[in-house]
Amino acid sequence: MEFGEYNEAVNVWVGEVLRNRGVNAQLTLKYCLDIEEYAAKTDDAKLLGFAYYYSGETYYLLNDGEGLFRRITKAITYLDQAGQWDMVARAYNIMAITSQSRGNAPIAMDYYLTGLEYCRKHHLTAEENIINLNFGTLYLVNGQWTEAQKYFEKVARYVQDDKETENYYSLMCCIEISLGRCFLQREQPNRAQQELEHLDGYMEHLEKPEQIAVLCFKAEFYHQAGRITLRDECIRQIHQMVGMDMAVMDLFDDIYGLCELLLEIDNEEVFWDIINILEKLTKNANIVNLQRRIISLKIIYYRRHDENEKYLAAAGTYYELSEAMERENRYMVANMLAVRSSLEQANAKRREVEKANERLLEKSETDPLTHLANRFRLNDHTEQAFEQALAAGTPFAVEILDIDYFKEYNDNYGHQAGDGCLLAIAQELQRMQGNRIFCARYGGDEFIIIYERMTKEEVYAEAGRLRERVLARRVTHAYSKALPVVTISQGICWGIPEKENRSWDFLHAADAMLYRVKKRSRNDISMGRLDGSEIKCGD
Repeated sequence: MEFGEYNEAVNVWVGEVLRNRGVNAQLTLKYCLDIEEYAAKTDDAKLLGFAYYYSGETYYLLNDGEGLFRRITKAITYLDQAGQWDMVARAYNIMAITSQSRGNAPIAMDYYLTGLEYCRKHHLTAEENIINLNFGTLYLVNGQWTEAQKYFEKVARYVQDDKETENYYSLMCCIEISLGRCFLQREQPNRAQQELEHLDGYMEHLEKPEQIAVLCFKAEFYHQAGRITLRDECIRQIHQMVGMDMAVMDLFDDIYGLCELLLEIDNEEVFWDIINILEKLTKNANIVNLQRRIISLKIIYYRRHDENEKYLAAAGTYYELSEAMERENRYMVANMLAVRSSLEQANAKRREVEKANERLLEKSETDPLTHLANRFRLNDHTEQAFEQALAAGTPFAVEILDIDYFKEYNDNYGHQAGDGCLLAIAQELQRMQGNRIFCARYGGDEFIIIYERMTKEEVYAEAGRLRERVLARRVTHAYSKALPVVTISQGICWGIPEKENRSWDFLHAADAMLYRVKKRSRNDISMGRLDGSEIKCGD
């Protein structure tokens, strides 16, 4: 998210939020509040979405479930209005995790599916991997081992061969643990052991929460394998590491599984130490479902040890928490409906704005970013030039060009740099415009050039000079598979129009030529005729 359009104070606040998130909760919340108060004066959706999202994320790390829900639900509406799709997807992911922790799998599934919809629509691979991983966990904790495995393996295919992926080791740790648990449940211990061995190579790269998760899985594996000494060593290490600094929603299922194991092996001392910590964390987070699950473990313990008085008291608490959970479920449903309603209102407003902008754009003949002709002016000019060529029997050509691997440029350098790249290409197009050459922005990173009364050799030479000038700019593009600088691919249809032809025929043929360039290579030109045959310069 870029904030170049804001003043220095706002950029300082934004920088402090990003610098302190996950490190200093109080400072993060302070600067989020500064941004929120500033943005509220002008109802700035971009800033409000940013402030609400990062304060919600901070409440998540503080185990404050109520604070998280309040802030993230507000964030979603504003982020959607501002078009910050990656943060919208992450917000839905957090809402899904929270709903899952609160025991409402259907609502969690709805949030995950909505987040995935944004990811696929806006090509958000990193966010899609995270959501798929968590979606798989939802299936895992509900006993759907085969379905869960499909999600984990899907994410693994994206992540495992690219160590440059953000949070690579954390992602691989989660994938290997999750797959290992699937294999254990499906009685495939050899495959589970393979995952465990992979995890040994990650430990030095992991933070404490991930290390605890690894040790919990190892304890579970060694217990099933009958390797008691190794199991007990894992339990000893976990006992030393578990504390009140844990984000309870991130580790609850791992620690809960360990507590079930401790009950099974009658390790009372460690069981009660960990249960007491978990109980405090879940009360602080005010997550009724997690509190209820802890009580269920205590009930099992009291029943096994004939502690009837404590058993009855715990059973009463369990009943009270179940009633509270019903109320909480109603709150979550109401909250989800409120989010939907708010988004629908925002979308309706956006549609009105888009229609108004469309009407204004139709009246305008200039693309606001590049200052080239826009599509409306292009349509008028193309039809006029085509009709003149048809009447006079003179050559007519259409070129479509786009920037090679522009999505990768935008994703890695940011939209502001992407706009700068588009402007650089537009400047070269403006240089070549004249009586016989007309240039326009077609949309996104595509541009159109109309050549009038020019031989195929002249057209090819002009296109070649454009390609060379773009190369000469040496705009760095480290993520291109063509060259480490920005390049263009060009498709051209040249011919003398006949009565049965239309201007769109030339455009479609030029598009086919562009596709041919991309399939064959990039940073190249393909010129052809309406019948699809390719023209070699000079034939």
